[in-house]
Amino acid sequence: MIRKIIIMLLLFGILLNVSSCALLKGPIDKKTGFSNQLEQTANYIRSEDWEKARTNLDTLQKTWKKIKPLLQVDIDHDYVNSIEGDFIKLVGYIETNEKPDSLATILLIQDTWENIGSL
Repeated sequence: MIRKIIIMLLLFGILLNVSSCALLKGPIDKKTGFSNQLEQTANYIRSEDWEKARTNLDTLQKTWKKIKPLLQVDIDHDYVNSIEGDFIKLVGYIETNEKPDSLATILLIQDTWENIGSL
């Protein structure tokens, strides 16, 4: 009986470790609205509303700083570093009103975020 419990706990631990980022991402995203903020920023870039894009980017970066520590426990740091690097590029592109580069960068961040549970 004790052996079965130990095996079940080990299997549960392995399952949780393998998929915990995927399990956490949904509730984190729902609570913070990170995906919505990404999409909103992309829309401001598409319409070349640079003031709103800058304001939304500030909010987006604050949200990322809250999310980042929760994810770092469970995902490869290269993905976190990639998103961080893309944010730095995005700041420069938005400051200089570079629509193609800004849009490409926000789409890269969105793609990484959408796929983070499978990384």
